[in-house]
Amino acid sequence: MTIDWSDGHTSVHSNARLREACPCAMCAGEPPAIGTSRVIPLMVAAPSGIVAEKYSMVGRYAIAFVWSDGHSTGIYPYDYLLGTCECEACTAGRTDAEDKRMASGGQIVRD
Repeated sequence: MTIDWSDGHTSVHSNARLREACPCAMCAGEPPAIGTSRVIPLMVAAPSGIVAEKYSMVGRYAIAFVWSDGHSTGIYPYDYLLGTCECEACTAGRTDAEDKRMASGGQIVRD
């Protein structure tokens, strides 16, 4: 998938990677009402062949996708989409640790 930005940059994103990094509470987990541990996310891996079938703008700050598996509750902020761009120019300056963090929706991934 590609996203054309007003500054001329074209972001490149893998459908599977974006779907797996969905920031919604069901996919990313959420803090419990009491305590410090997180609720374990339910989404582990995107189904094979996943694609974004539709999208809609969320205010002036994000995009929401409707995925081919029926999921549609994730809101992807523009800064997240720009920061996780997979184009050659953007990935050239990132470390493996940064790529792993972004692939997990910003969560810490242990090797």
